[in-house]
Amino acid sequence: MTVTPTPRIAPLPPVEWPPVLRSLLADSRQDGPGRENLFGTLAHHPVLAHAWLSLARVLTHEGTLGHRRRELIVLRVAHRLDASYVHRRHRIPATDAGLTDAEIDATAAGLSTHPWSAQDRALLEAADLLAANSPLPGGLWERLAHALSPERLLELLVLAGQTATMCTTLNTLRTPSDADTDSAARQPSLVVLLDRDRCCSAGQCVGAAPEVFEQDESDGRVALLVPDPDARYADEVRFAADLCPGGAITLLDHEETAHP
Repeated sequence: MTVTPTPRIAPLPPVEWPPVLRSLLADSRQDGPGRENLFGTLAHHPVLAHAWLSLARVLTHEGTLGHRRRELIVLRVAHRLDASYVHRRHRIPATDAGLTDAEIDATAAGLSTHPWSAQDRALLEAADLLAANSPLPGGLWERLAHALSPERLLELLVLAGQTATMCTTLNTLRTPSDADTDSAARQPSLVVLLDRDRCCSAGQCVGAAPEVFEQDESDGRVALLVPDPDARYADEVRFAADLCPGGAITLLDHEETAHP
């Protein structure tokens, strides 16, 4: 049986995150799951968290390197630094970027085990060297420069560095992946009853628990994303109910619903 090490700095629960961090998590739902323990760790230092995640957002959503190249670099650096949290977290974005399961698996194996294209092979070789803080030889740099513009070359180097920083930080802190803590946390905890007629569109519940509530763009009132959220969200859902000025949120423990 694998025992998950105790984190050196335990991730804060979402209810204790600053609003900007909860907003970033809500805005990045399309990036897939697996960010909560990362965000919860960064929440100990909100200013640093904002800077770190702002850079990550630029690299992810405003970069010019391209989704496929970006995910190859992230996956390979994560593999070289033995950062299972990061490698596991990026399987979904990598799939969305067009990588096959075989290619994703191959980023964690020897380069000769998969028939990579010449450009992919150059990117992965660069990731190996950058993860080890080794210089890029002239021949490899020429291959990269032939395929990428100066803007993209700069982005590649910053992306590799930012990924390495993230991997080293999470490894040193022994931050568990969300999957390592999900099995217990996903047990149903609450049933949420929402009276939309009493909703006054304040939106405070969305800020407190963006994984459970969302604001309907058509009428501004709140809608439920998850009617029976698991234990991970219990604290923030209770906080959201306390914040609701219209008293539109009623919470029932699962024991109450199972034994009326």
